[in-house]
Amino acid sequence: MQRLELISCDAPFWADSGHGQTLWAHFLKSPELQNLGQNFEVDLPDGDRLFCFYLQGTSPFVVSLFHGLSGDVHADYMQRTALLCQKLGHTVVLVNHRGAGQGAPFAKHPYHSGRAEDVSRVLEKLRQMFPNKKQISIGYSMSGNILLCLLGGYRGQFKPDGAVTVNAPINLLNGSRLLKTGFNRLYDMRFVHRLRKTIAEKYQQGLIQEKYEIPLWSTIWDMDQIYTAPASGFKDREDYYNSCSAIHYLSNIDIPTYVLTAQDDPFVSVQDYITAPFSKWAQMHIESRGGHLGYLTRRVTPLGSHRWLDYYLSEALKALEMTLLQG
Repeated sequence: MQRLELISCDAPFWADSGHGQTLWAHFLKSPELQNLGQNFEVDLPDGDRLFCFYLQGTSPFVVSLFHGLSGDVHADYMQRTALLCQKLGHTVVLVNHRGAGQGAPFAKHPYHSGRAEDVSRVLEKLRQMFPNKKQISIGYSMSGNILLCLLGGYRGQFKPDGAVTVNAPINLLNGSRLLKTGFNRLYDMRFVHRLRKTIAEKYQQGLIQEKYEIPLWSTIWDMDQIYTAPASGFKDREDYYNSCSAIHYLSNIDIPTYVLTAQDDPFVSVQDYITAPFSKWAQMHIESRGGHLGYLTRRVTPLGSHRWLDYYLSEALKALEMTLLQG
């Protein structure tokens, strides 16, 4: 497995904090795809359906992208990575989780941080669509945790040949607690607002029979007890957190995996990464500045932008190419 040799993410003075990195990375304009490419659907065993898109490339690799909580294929980081993959010649697949994007009317069940079986089903479909290509998956935030769960053997049969995760909340209990403290409540409120709206729409459309009562000032901590855990078949919030935290499965990872996080991520504890039992197949990189999916740098990267995350992903993808072709 290739070891990454990286320049550091030297933050500009106006984004020299975890919150600054997180917020400015979201607010600053990002390049976007002109179109999402060809669409395809993935039927799930419980009747739900995922809506995905792909852009054909010429390389021997297919790169599948999985978004974070309350996002979809239009998320800025998804779009930028898709453009990066195109430049590298790869076929790129953008995946909407259950109920995200076009999938809103086709999901009775919630997506959550342990839906490794859904990712596995997508990869099974991609094996059928591109039988002669190697599979690389990239998971952001919540999807990073999902992907690491899958790689570690929790739910799902089909794995990629290589993987990258970015700011995965590998300890759901800690992440949920951090979200409801201090300035993090702003992120928490945004997540809850979007999720509350989604749940209300499901009820109005007749997709779910129970009208979940979610108080106005609820947190993700509350949401997971009121809705996510019971609607997903878990006994309670603690059962959900314990079952679906990737930290329990990291030692079982058996494919080349690059793992990125930041010391200043506001709601993903870096200490969990420092103490986590990663297998020899996982190469972890902790950047001092980066926030949550931020990584803005004052120096122009070799890609010609100030988006250090894009540079990291480019280096990780090229390293996986070499590793997988040699193997």
